Formats: sequence, structure tokens, C-alpha cells
Amino acid sequence: MITVIADDITGAAEIAGVAWSHGVNAVLSTDSIQPSKDTDVLVIATDTRSCSETDAIIETQRLATQLLNGNYGIVFKKTDSVLRGHIIAELDTLANILNFEQVLLLPQNPSKGRKIEKGNYYINDEPLSHTAFRNDPEFPATSSSIQEILCNCVNILELSENLVPNKKRIYVAEASTNEDISIQLGKAKGNVLLAGGADLFKALLQKEFPDCQVRTTNDKIIPQEYSIIVCGSTQSEDITLRPFAKVSKTYNAVIPENVFKGESAESWLTSLHNQYLHHKSIAITIGQKENGGSQCAVRLRNIMAEAVQELVTTHSPALLIIEGGATAYSIIKKLHWDTLVLKAEYSPGIVGMTHCDTEIILKPGSYPWGSIL
Repeated sequence: MITVIADDITGAAEIAGVAWSHGVNAVLSTDSIQPSKDTDVLVIATDTRSCSETDAIIETQRLATQLLNGNYGIVFKKTDSVLRGHIIAELDTLANILNFEQVLLLPQNPSKGRKIEKGNYYINDEPLSHTAFRNDPEFPATSSSIQEILCNCVNILELSENLVPNKKRIYVAEASTNEDISIQLGKAKGNVLLAGGADLFKALLQKEFPDCQVRTTNDKIIPQEYSIIVCGSTQSEDITLRPFAKVSKTYNAVIPENVFKGESAESWLTSLHNQYLHHKSIAITIGQKENGGSQCAVRLRNIMAEAVQELVTTHSPALLIIEGGATAYSIIKKLHWDTLVLKAEYSPGIVGMTHCDTEIILKPGSYPWGSIL
């Protein structure tokens, strides 16, 4: 079995989707780490990326202690693909409690044009700090240097090098292709904690479960009578321009400017109730506003979680589509939907799961919708 600890729920869903597509039995939980006997991959979704570093360490300590006292097979730490979050603190905590001598970290996903070369991170050949991630409200990418991003706490592992004992036990491996990923994975012999993104996890599955029957991904999200879409980023594209929204005549409920700036959302939440019953498909969006900072981001996702809770109470949707990890975690926890069953992978990173009669589709904010919506 492989046990995955993810620092946000869309990252957890992405990993669970990779496992589902590979043909293994995967369970995603935001609460329990008690897998059934037929579980091949247990994915535990936390929200530590949105916590303070101190709280992230405390949560990681709690999970690691439970893993230490049980039989959870291979441990894999899912990190953000562009190194947002409390990466070093969480990896150090896991390695200390679970007695790992070294950590091999490959956050990059070459399948999405994300690579690390000569100690620098690139997305589609653009330096990370030149991309939209420089405007991230909580972890802005002010540098493309891996050492600078991770506060000089790591070694860079080139393709021609091997893991060796070092005071800085965390190695970030260079890789520009999926073949590079497999080569670097092959160097993790002995007591090494694996950490990183979906491409590394896929390579690990191919190594540990080589004979599974690969499942086919779905290529379209089909409109249903009652649908709720939540876009938790100021960087989101206009969801109402997508074919799904046009076919379902989705109403775009943009957070009003006064609510964005801190006024009460009570009257706006009341209006959502009426629009949802009338249109039956509603999109809750922030709109094209300036980045309000981390405190604003936390307040907005709490408002969105409250809005979704009220709408679900009004009429349970057939589809709940959420963009953005922290937003998704807030909503799922608010709804108390702690266990989600994998249903489909629509494209890498975009996964469908079920709770009762509702399909929940989660998408990382930085991934494109492509043609599925």
C-alpha cells in the first residue's frame, strides 16, 4: 500500500485520480486514516498549505505519529508542483518522526511543461518568477531559483549524480522529462522519503503496481439539472464563457465589490438562494479583481463555503465543481463530506468523486480546463 499526505485537497484529488487511472483502489479522506483491506492507495487531504507554518507542523506531526504506529506501506508526501506551502517544515517533520534518512523531492511535472534545470524552475520555458505565480496571494513566486525558494535548505540533484549522505538531507532532483523523473526515482534506495508531484507519483505506481489495467478517462463534464460551480481565484478565466455554462445557462454570481472589500455578505447570500432555484445552475466567482492578500483570500473562501452550504441545503446539486485547493477544502469541510469515492479522471489533475448523489469535481487553480468543461 502507498499512503499519501497532501497539503491541499485538489492535490490529494489529483493523486487519487492518477491512482484511479492506473487501475488501483484509491480512497481519499479529509479526516480518517483507516483504510479498508482492499485499499491500494490511501490519500489524506490536509489544508496545511493555507495554515501558518506552526499549525502545518502540528498537523504533520499528528499524522506522522499515527503512521508511525500503523502499517501504511510506502509514505509519499504530495507537495505543490510550484513549491507553494511550508515545504521544508513539513518534510523535515515527516522525516524526523518516521525516521527517514533522506528526502527526494521532485515537485515538477514535465507532462505539463514544468521542469527544473540547472537549479531553476521553468513553466513552458518561462522562469517561474515570470509567470502568473508571481501574483499568488499567499506564496508569490519572487524567484525561480530552487535554493532561494526553499531558503537554501536543500541540495540540487543533477541527473548525473547519486544520493549521498549530506547535512542538508533534502534533495530536489532536476528533471525535464518523464524519463528523467524515472531515472531520479531509481536513485531512491533504502530509507528515503519520496515527495513531489503527480508525475513522480505516476512513476512510483508504475514501479509498485506494474500489471494493473489502466482505466480510461472521461473527456467531458456533462451538464446536470442542478449544478454549483465555484471559482476561488481572481486569476480564474471567465467560467461563463465555457460550453458547459452556455448549455446549462449558468448564472454568474460574482462576489460584490463591497463584500470583497469586507462588508457583510448576508444580503448577497440571500440573493444566491433565489438565483439558484430560478436558474438551477450557478457559478460563484470572485471576478477580475485585484489580489486582496492572504487575509482577504481566507475570508473569501469562508464566504464561498458558507454560500455553498446554503445552496446545498436549498437543493442538493447533481454536480459541485470547485476550482482551487484551499477553496475546495473549506467547502468540503463545511459540508462535512469527509470521505469521497473516486468516480472518474477527466484530465490529469481534474477528478470526479461522489458523495451520496452528488458528483464533486475538483480542479487545481493553476491547471487549465482544456475542453472538458
